[in-house]
Amino acid sequence: VMEGRVYSLSMPLEADGPQWPGRHKTWQTTSIANFEDGYGGADDILMLHSHSGTHMDSLCHLWVDHQLYNGFDAREHVTSFGATRNSIDNVPAIVGRGILLDIAGWKGVRHLSLGEPISASDLDQCAAGQNVTIKPGDIVLVNTGWMNVFGQDRALFDSGEPGLDMSTIKWLHKHDVSAIGADNHGIEVMASIPPEGLPFHFAAIRDLGLYLIENLKLQSLADDKRYEFLFVAAPLQLKNAVGSPLNPLAIV
Repeated sequence: VMEGRVYSLSMPLEADGPQWPGRHKTWQTTSIANFEDGYGGADDILMLHSHSGTHMDSLCHLWVDHQLYNGFDAREHVTSFGATRNSIDNVPAIVGRGILLDIAGWKGVRHLSLGEPISASDLDQCAAGQNVTIKPGDIVLVNTGWMNVFGQDRALFDSGEPGLDMSTIKWLHKHDVSAIGADNHGIEVMASIPPEGLPFHFAAIRDLGLYLIENLKLQSLADDKRYEFLFVAAPLQLKNAVGSPLNPLAIV
């Protein structure tokens, strides 16, 4: 950190904010108490999916063959009462070196196209073009520009997304990153929503134990060419929950 400038990477958490199509919208109302002598107070009541807006997936969010990350049996450990293994309250914070890979800027476009894949080779070439090196423990954030579509064409934004293809799983494992994030619904490429499965999610969460951070606001970082920064994110300590909204910060 050289300047102390802070970028919030979170989209507003609101009813019309980005969230997976088909889920109930974030609901909010404010209760107000007014008294005759002029004093009063107010409080907010919220109802939301834990994966609303900018959020982090826990390591019990998805599983394959009944197995969670580290081999725990999902049938034993995930119920309607929550998860007793790999839940989000096991993550007090993620603090480390953040790297922005501005794929849209590297390709010279404001945003990638619907269903456009990003390969491991793309990640390498973008990193080289930005003169950054990925190191073990880094938090890698990928700017596809798709959040720019959110404010212009919500139907297109919700219909699918550009994102990482399956060649990037080995790339993430090789570089030993601690978390991967992007400015879209689910990081991975989707020709449509709902997609035909989520292969990247299953491999990243169940096999690699990677934290996924979705619906990030990355354009300001990209516009300012801030490719390396201190990344700080703290999920809500929701006991036994499978994910959490958060307000990630990039500090330069």
